Amino acid sequence: GALSVQQGSTLWVTSTDESGEWAYARVLQAPFGASQNSAELPQPAWVPRALLQRAVYPACSAFDATGQAQGLTLKLGDCVHVYHREVTGWTYGARLERLAVEGQRRQQRQQEVEVGWFPEACILEPLPIA
Repeated sequence: GALSVQQGSTLWVTSTDESGEWAYARVLQAPFGASQNSAELPQPAWVPRALLQRAVYPACSAFDATGQAQGLTLKLGDCVHVYHREVTGWTYGARLERLAVEGQRRQQRQQEVEVGWFPEACILEPLPIA
């Protein structure tokens, strides 16, 4: 069946179908003001990928990946999409384009410009979805 969620919910996507149009996900957190009781959260199910928006994580410290074949260099204030996290503390993700004017960050979707590995400690909790 399909997953019924409220706008603003945080989902954990575990897989996608062969067409890439559906994602299998579970609700991690309901939006503020909604029920926070984990027993009331819906069971994992399919959700259309067109409804999903990737979380944006700001970098809280720099990471220099020079000399690392698959490393991702981060500067303080960069933003990333996270694709995969390892228990070792390494995270695979994409750095988003750097915008000249900080206020533009929340008003437009930034393009992914580079992918690679970086320490999870370099990023904060995701920014709120605008």
